[in-house]
Amino acid sequence: MSTDAELLKAIYEELKVIKEELKKLSSKIELIETGFIQEEEITEEEAEELDRLAEETRKEGIPWEKLKAELDL
Repeated sequence: MSTDAELLKAIYEELKVIKEELKKLSSKIELIETGFIQEEEITEEEAEELDRLAEETRKEGIPWEKLKAELDL
């Protein structure tokens, strides 16, 4: 029959294993999320429009209302 100390030690060791597994899963989730973000593509037309908006904004700024209209917000 095991003592309370042995039982607590076994529980502690099991929790350490679980903690390590959670760390591994968390890392895998981060990699998956990063992969989804990297795989997101835009069309050439969308890229050109974003470049145009960025250039316009760099030169003279852009009013918030106009930006919302341009982005269909």
